[in-house]
Amino acid sequence: MIDSTDDSIIDSPAVTRLTASETQSYATVAILEELLAQSIHLRDLYKSARWQTAAVQHRQLHELFDVHYKEQIRLVDVLIDRIRMLGGSGSVFAGDFVKDARCPCLHLDRKAAFRLVGELLDAHESVLNMAQPTRVSGDHKWARDFAIGQVVLTNDQQSWSLSEQLVAARLRKECFDRPQTENIHMNGPDP
Repeated sequence: MIDSTDDSIIDSPAVTRLTASETQSYATVAILEELLAQSIHLRDLYKSARWQTAAVQHRQLHELFDVHYKEQIRLVDVLIDRIRMLGGSGSVFAGDFVKDARCPCLHLDRKAAFRLVGELLDAHESVLNMAQPTRVSGDHKWARDFAIGQVVLTNDQQSWSLSEQLVAARLRKECFDRPQTENIHMNGPDP
């Protein structure tokens, strides 16, 4: 081992210097791996939601969850491909991140369906917060990565469509509950 005049080690196989682009790639891969884990979790939530909304009264939600589930599968594939392309973990497989996916076959009432949509919205918010850097400090060049853009676009669209379903369901509930309430006030309570 030979010491240079600027106190760095030369000719040491254990020490390698990273270029700026390699450092940036490692930072991007770290973010992509975190997004992959969160996307797989979200995919599993949609898988469970599809099973839970299989009843006829939740047909519209079931179809929406089915579309979102398939989009999350595609997103997981994009993230895995991008991680491999950037030289990330050589053995990145979706199966490495899969935990016991539970798909309970429960029939949901209206309140449970609202809770399920709320849980999915929270998961989307978590993914979006991870994928969109704060402007406070730091170099966020990784945020311009194509795969991260796909994560943001897909999760933003899915979050918006879930919010729309939630608003529509609340409006329907208000419309159906209002005439019953007005009828009780006009005729008095039932004997």
